[in-house]
Order: sequence, then C-alpha cells, then structure tokens
Amino acid sequence: MNLGELIDFVGNLLDYDPTNSTYRAQLVALLNDAQTRCLTDRHWDFATRERVVQTYTDTTITITVTAGSDAVAGTGLPFSGDLLLPGSNYDRGTLTFTDSAGTTHRHEIAWVENATTLYLTRAYTGASGAVSALLKRRDVFLPSDAMNVLNVGDPIAGIPVKAMFLSKWEREDANLDPDLLGTIEAYLPSEGIRINAPQTARGITVQSTAAGQGARTIHVYMVNVSGPAAQNYPTYRRDVSSGFESAFSKVNSFTLSDTQTLWFTPETIPNRTGLYRRYYFTCSEANILAPVRIRNADAEGGAVVDRDTINPKGAVTLKPDLRLSILSGQAFHSVSIRYRFNQSGAYRSVQLYPHPNADQSLDVRTLINPVRMQEDQDAPLVPASYAQLLAYAALEQQTLKVDNPALAAVYGRKKDKLFRAMEARFLGQVPRRIIKGTPTAGYRYVRNPFGKLTFS
Repeated sequence: MNLGELIDFVGNLLDYDPTNSTYRAQLVALLNDAQTRCLTDRHWDFATRERVVQTYTDTTITITVTAGSDAVAGTGLPFSGDLLLPGSNYDRGTLTFTDSAGTTHRHEIAWVENATTLYLTRAYTGASGAVSALLKRRDVFLPSDAMNVLNVGDPIAGIPVKAMFLSKWEREDANLDPDLLGTIEAYLPSEGIRINAPQTARGITVQSTAAGQGARTIHVYMVNVSGPAAQNYPTYRRDVSSGFESAFSKVNSFTLSDTQTLWFTPETIPNRTGLYRRYYFTCSEANILAPVRIRNADAEGGAVVDRDTINPKGAVTLKPDLRLSILSGQAFHSVSIRYRFNQSGAYRSVQLYPHPNADQSLDVRTLINPVRMQEDQDAPLVPASYAQLLAYAALEQQTLKVDNPALAAVYGRKKDKLFRAMEARFLGQVPRRIIKGTPTAGYRYVRNPFGKLTFS
C-alpha cells in the first residue's frame, strides 16, 4: 500500500474522506508518526542499512593567523572549485596551535573559501603570525537517517573487523588516551550536531517574464547548510551538493500569474557562520507535495546551470524554470532533488578508539528513520503485507481526537495484532551463548583492556 491507498483505507473505515488539504496534512502526519513509532524501537532487518563511511586522520597544516580577524591564510587548502559541488572536507574541523607568545588556541573552521583562505567560527585573539596547527576531525557523522548504530566494522585489514562498543565513561575509567592514533578497536557514541534553521525564506523576488508560466502557487522554504563537502557519508547522490542541512524555515508562499516567476538571491551573512544556503519548494498545481530543491536554469551572464548551494558571501541569483508545464512533466520529477532529512537538523556521530592514523573508510550498519511519506505514490518502509497497521495506528489517534475511546480501542487491538504478527515474521531470535572468559571485539579468549563485562 502506498500513501494514497492508506489515506483511502482510513477514509473508507471512517466513512469520512474530505478533499481538504488541512485534513490530508494532518492524516499524513499521523501515518508518518505511526511508521516512526513502529520502526524505531525494534531492529527490523528491512529497516537497517549498511554504508561505507569516510574517516579522516589528524593532520598538521601551516597557516597564518591575524589578531582580531576570523580569516586565516594558508596554502594548498582542499577546496572544490566546482560550483555545483562546493565546499571542503576541512569544514567543521578543529584547529589547535600555539602562537608566538606561547598561548595555545583551539578554533573550529567555519568554511574554506578557496585554496588560500579559510574562516574560523570566531575571531582569533592571539599574536599574529604563521603557526603550525593540528587539524582534527574526530567526530564521524552518520548518515542523516541513522537512528541506532548496530555495528561498526574496520575493513582496513581485508576482512572487516568488528569494533567494540565503548562508552566515554569507560574510556575515562580505563585511563585510555583519547588522542591516540592507531588501528580501530572500539567506537564511542558522541554528541552529534544540530544545524539551526533560518527564520524565514529570504532573498526571494517576484519577476515579470514572458507569458506561458501558468497560474500557480509556490511555497518556498529555506535551509542552512554547513560543510557541503564535509559529510562522512553524503545525504544526497554524489552528483549534487550535500552537507549538513538544517530543518526548514517558515514557509513563504507566492501566488504567481501567467507572466510571473521567482528569483532567489541569498543575502550576505558573516563568514564565521560558515552557512551555505539552499531553497526548496512545493507546488500543488504541479502535484509537488514533497519539497524539492530550487536549481538555477539560466546560463546567461556566466551563471552555472543546476547550481543550488550558495556560500555565506551570497551575491548570486538563482533563476529556476518554474513554468507549470515544466514542473508537471516527468522529466522534471525524474531528476528533481527531494529534501531527504527528517526535518530536525540533528545529526548523530561516533568517535573511534584509537582514531585511525590514516584516512580510511568504515563499514557502518544502522537502524534508519523511515523517509517521510508526503505524496500519494510514496510507499512506507513497513512491508506491504503489514502496511495496514499504520492505518490502524492513525485511526486510533483520529478516533481519540473526536472523543470516541471505544472505537479507538478497537483500532488499537487491530494494530497490536498486526504488529505482533510482523514481529513474529521479521524479528529473529538473538543467539545467546555462555562463553568462558571475557571476550572482546568478537574474539573468544582475549584480555579485555576495559575490565570485566558485568550486568548491573
């Protein structure tokens, strides 16, 4: 069952199916909430994903810092000159260095503008001059849909080696050096990040143009993007710009005539924010209910077609093709970039012990948050034979909303019955063995450097 069929199923059972956008949005929210609650408290095989995640070792770079400035000069800084894929893997890295006065400083890189200039997240306050800085990128950020980490494997030795789970408290209790570099033995949950969203969609202007645009209403959202080339695993396909995206801004709606279109010019913001900007939109007249990315379509004046991510300096205008005939076509839908994250702007991360002493990849298996269903053709992550449990969960909430607890209890029992059947079908019994000794990292008889494993 896809989303449209689930909505029809609910309408049939309730004998209430109004053609009302507000009602549909509330019902879709209930169905998505039901799917999230059903899938994120069990390790379902169909809700796990294995990804190859990139990690970066510590490296030393020579930079020139200036007192009172957030701009830093360097040479040979990694930087993408491709306007479609901007950014640097140094973004969000941490620099530690000692100035000529003997004072140690620690700064985070906001963004790298080019091969000779990067910006810090705050002004440097020490002595000016050239310094040798240690660049660390210790947090390994998981794919944007990651919910729980099920396994971390190190493939560097040929056959992947399982890394142990280690809490930061256990690392401290065992007096382990967090700065140690070497071969990975364990992974530790870390704090992750959250990218703040802009207040509203800014820099949008209505432009007059030739007839033939079509009468339509465009709902525009704006997002902030940090480190578009700095993710350990990209959110989007590799031929488009990715990065750590925020949640949506408030919507800005434009009702356009047949001779009107929209241009987008992000304003200039402080370099120390390190925030790139993107726009997404929906258009019900073109049946675009899930937000898709605004991309430039005008190649005049040196502009780049398909550019969509603008750095903090702004001063770039995106001129997309928003003709209704284009937005309604399969050609547009087949290549459009749909917003992928769960609309919270939070990204989980892990750290490694020891941290790798060279750039390398990791095999990471996670339980994922299901992608939100928004358009009628969207299918739930729940197997088709059990998709009705989402409808029953939504019906349970709907009937409680109209003060009918007896009917809510009926739908609740139907939901629980289907859920138990799905558990019996898809949840295997975890093998349990009694092993002599204190095994670690999957080996049978190895000294455990973190102490005996105990239950408490």
